[in-house]
Amino acid sequence: YQMNERGKRMGLTQNELARAVRGGYLGNEVVHVTWKEKRLPVRVIYPESMREQSTSLSSLPIILSTGQTVYLSDVADITIGRGLNQIRRRDAQRMAKITADVDMSITTPSVVTTQINDVFGEAKDNDLYSLLFLGEKKKAADSFKGMNQALIIALAFIFFMLTALFKSLIDPLVVMFAIPFGFIGVVIGHAVFGYNIQFLSAVGMLALSGIIVNDSLIMVDFIKRLRSEGNDRITAVVEAGKVRARPIILTTITTFLGVSPLIFFATGQTAFLSPMAVSLGFGLLFATVLILLTLPCFYLIADDMRNRLLKKKHKVAGDDLVI
Repeated sequence: YQMNERGKRMGLTQNELARAVRGGYLGNEVVHVTWKEKRLPVRVIYPESMREQSTSLSSLPIILSTGQTVYLSDVADITIGRGLNQIRRRDAQRMAKITADVDMSITTPSVVTTQINDVFGEAKDNDLYSLLFLGEKKKAADSFKGMNQALIIALAFIFFMLTALFKSLIDPLVVMFAIPFGFIGVVIGHAVFGYNIQFLSAVGMLALSGIIVNDSLIMVDFIKRLRSEGNDRITAVVEAGKVRARPIILTTITTFLGVSPLIFFATGQTAFLSPMAVSLGFGLLFATVLILLTLPCFYLIADDMRNRLLKKKHKVAGDDLVI
């Protein structure tokens, strides 16, 4: 509604009209009463039957300073349209809130927000508005940021522990070389079951890294033990593959069977754990196969690199750490 010329001639203002409408539809506090040891306000308001009809707005009575009563339709032009029922502000700027639920079986919040940002984001040189993602987007970004930091810290601790164990800088890299193999299985497992990579998938990959390192450590440690007994490196690698293949395969099978109920039969409240189980199970399956086939080869390559470096550098400064 907007005050017309007649209302202006009567001496009314837009604020007076707004107060009259607010008093009729939201009510005016006239007194406070005490009820059950609580102070409650009492409002005078129009009946609900009148407030629910938009046509009643035109017959809203307005009392002039002279005591005369006029109706809102007499002093204002009323148009029916849509308006904001609530005005939100953030950092002193008006904010419009848009919410939506994402079907996780089709896509993820990260993909949806990326598409929205591509169409409506700041890249479109739009000065009228800016986008601020909250909710699942913000939670996912914070979670993945923390997960990346946790992964880096975990890998650093694993490397330093293996370095202290082997007293070498190359052998820990050989052990950790198999970790990326597990990520291949994670991607394939999610593709088979139609899942998208999400936060719980990253949790599964973090746990997967530790199991893969364990399997690789069994292989490399046995190779080094055989070589310390006087075997040449080819014989040590072949013998380690024969002897250690069984415990590595059994570890993989038992772990996969342990998480298989969450992979194949997760329903109800346990369904959200399925991506984590897929990351752990399928990542370990593919990593095991690649560990048995490629890890011995990579060990031989690393051993060649070590020999070349030792030939170039015959003497290492008084340090127990060997290249």
